[in-house]
Parts: sequence; structure tokens; C-alpha cells
Amino acid sequence: MANTEDLRYVRTETAIRSAFMELVAEGPVASVTASAVCRRAGISRNAFYLHHASVDALYAALVGELVGAIRDESLASAGRRIDSCGQDDFEAAMVCALAEHEDVLRALLHSDDGNLARCLADGIEAAFVEAALRFGDHGGSFEHRLRCAYAAWALVGFARRWVTATDHPLADSLPRLRELQAGVSSTSAAYLLGKPTTLS
Repeated sequence: MANTEDLRYVRTETAIRSAFMELVAEGPVASVTASAVCRRAGISRNAFYLHHASVDALYAALVGELVGAIRDESLASAGRRIDSCGQDDFEAAMVCALAEHEDVLRALLHSDDGNLARCLADGIEAAFVEAALRFGDHGGSFEHRLRCAYAAWALVGFARRWVTATDHPLADSLPRLRELQAGVSSTSAAYLLGKPTTLS
């Protein structure tokens, strides 16, 4: 078992990730091979496989970290919303969580064929469902899942368009997201946290 806190391990992992993101900025994720990552990172294949079972596993780890950050922040935001009687800034929390991984988003979304967007949206939807079930009382109803799916795809679509069409930091997008989400967010948050609303 590798010591993931060893400085050499950390440096190699950083080199692997940097090389992978450079390569996906140049072409589709599917075209990236372990050999290409190793050449770009200046490491042996054995070193690569000590860190990741395959390029697909590396890709999955990067996406998993993005989704994990959103999950953690959505749960924290829901908790803060309960504690503050609805005053937590959910949009800011989600944008900040994505912005922490902006370099990865920019690299991977550049050549995304839709798979990354779908993985992110599915993971974020699951995170929203978990937050709502933990702090609300809707129990996974169809309307509950529908609202979570809408919120997840809206966030992913917005972030995808922002990072692929501008060079501005994702954090700068918050005013535009708030403008687009005005009214929708407060209604959805109220629903997800157990307050009665209905679909027309």
C-alpha cells in the first residue's frame, strides 16, 4: 500500500494530474493513454499504475472529487440553512465548491462529449437528494427527485457554459447565476427543506 502522504508520492500524483489535464486540453479524454500521461509527466508506467489502475480510473477519481466537494458543500449549506432559518447563500456555496476545482473543470469540459456533464449532474443530483432527505421530509417523492434533477442540471449547464466560453474565474459568475436563478432557488430550497410547495 502506497504512502499517499509521502512527498514523492504527492509530487508524482501532481505530475500525473497535470499531464492528464494538459492532454485532455489537446484532445478527447478517450484518446488519452497511460503511456502518453507517463511521457508527459516524466514518469514510468509502474509509477503511474502505483497511483491509478487506468486512465479511466484517474478520470473517475477527478470527477469523484468534484462530486464529493459538491456533496459536502450541499450538506453543509442545508445544515446552515436550517440553523439560519433559510439565510444561507446556496448558490454561493455551490459555485465556491466548483471553483475549488476550476482547473479540473476547465481541462475536462474542454473536450467533454457529454459524459462528464452527465456524471457531474447525476452526482450532484444525488448530493441534493441526500441533503434534502437529511434535512427535509419529502422522502424521495417524484417531485422531490424532479427538483433535485433540475437544480443539478441547471448548475452543471451553467458552469459548463461559463468555463468553456469565458476566461473569467468561475467565482465571477455568481451574480449571473443569482440573476438566472432568482425566484427558482428560494422556492426549490423551501421545498427541499420540507416546506410545502406544489407543481402546477
